[in-house]
Amino acid sequence: MGTFTLTLTLLFAFILFLFPLSASAHAITNTGTGRIYGQLLDGTKRNIPVAGQIVTLQMAQGDNAHDLTNVTTDAHGMFSFSGLNTDKTINYAVYTLYQRAQYYTGLIDLSTKPVQQINLTIYDATTSVANIAIIQANVLIDKADAQNSLITISENFFFENLGTTTYVGSLQANGSKPNALRFSLPNNARNLSLRSGFDGYQVIQVDPGFATDAALPPGSSQFAFSFQVPYTTSSYDFRYTIVYPTVNLSLLVPLNIHASSAAMDSQGPFNANQRTFQQFNAKKLLADSQIHVQLNGLPVSQPAANPQPLNQNTLWFILALILMLAIVSLTWFIYRLSRCQTTSGQKQTPQSSQTSRRGGSGVDVGRGPLGRPSSNVDARRGLLGRPASSSSNDAHPSQKDQQEALLHELLNLDQAYEAGTIKKAEYEERRTRTKAQLRSLMSKDLVEKSGTTKKTARSSGKGAT
Repeated sequence: MGTFTLTLTLLFAFILFLFPLSASAHAITNTGTGRIYGQLLDGTKRNIPVAGQIVTLQMAQGDNAHDLTNVTTDAHGMFSFSGLNTDKTINYAVYTLYQRAQYYTGLIDLSTKPVQQINLTIYDATTSVANIAIIQANVLIDKADAQNSLITISENFFFENLGTTTYVGSLQANGSKPNALRFSLPNNARNLSLRSGFDGYQVIQVDPGFATDAALPPGSSQFAFSFQVPYTTSSYDFRYTIVYPTVNLSLLVPLNIHASSAAMDSQGPFNANQRTFQQFNAKKLLADSQIHVQLNGLPVSQPAANPQPLNQNTLWFILALILMLAIVSLTWFIYRLSRCQTTSGQKQTPQSSQTSRRGGSGVDVGRGPLGRPSSNVDARRGLLGRPASSSSNDAHPSQKDQQEALLHELLNLDQAYEAGTIKKAEYEERRTRTKAQLRSLMSKDLVEKSGTTKKTARSSGKGAT
């Protein structure tokens, strides 16, 4: 049993040993016949070879690209990559990083020519922008999004470095704007999207735009990007700042947007990408100058109607109206409460109501002057609760009692008319009659008082005599 197990173990180990050898043999079998070699040259120093510089080979297939291998140039600046696949779906490129600038070759196809010599030229770096200019700047007002109120703008630049050194900027600000390649943006620009020219470099925001440490070698370089700007009305003032001297600036605007600029000349319609635009041109623009382009006819979404805010005068008027309504409501409440109390009092004294309807004096035998309840009223008390007299003249009330009774009757008449229980004609007739009786009593009382005063005076005079 132990011998069988040992045999299986050795067989398994032998198989594992064979598979790596087979894989290695397969790799060797599939090793390509392609080869790329060349020389690294310094263009600033009249193409002298550059020794000891690392050069990288990159392979691309379809949408995938990766660094395959790298070598160091020899004393003659030579590099070589061999054993490369020559399939027609594969492309190669050689690049190097020298003094913070990237240099690379174009795409290399080995399917038709397996062995190729490709030289790569590099340049010394400089921080001076004296030899930099923009040969052609293209600005495209692409479209206006009414729903989000955004305008998409694309810009494409062709730089020309007229010197023999590569401009390499730095993003170190040191308290001011960095000495790096800069691009301007309008105020409130957003959604910046970088395209060609920025691969492998950094970008930072710099007012009024952004800066990058991308290098500009001698000759032509292209940079492209897009962004969006918000707008609130159908008009927008597009501001373009010239950062570097520009030989030619071209602006393209869709036909459904009306554009005008005092600094640019209209060139009529222009066809691009199966679309027709209005074209505007400006030439020989100096650095740090600005161009304004007025855009009209932008699509604007119609928001839901919102109520207009109240101005101060309207607000004060409403507050005053509310206060007046509150005062009227309070007055009406007090008035109704008073009527309810009067009606309640009348309902509690049916005898008084019956007397009033019969044309009597309207005085309640159980109530005092002005309707206040009198106390301890019984059959032996007078009309207003005063003790009855035993003399023969006590059968009739005194003039003062009659006056108070008439005054109270006037009050009851007013309340009854106010409550609507009697008609106006009856109210006026009874009130006139009652007032006449009251005046007669008051006149009689005044005469009596006057006579009493005289008698008292005569009596006093007799006593004095």
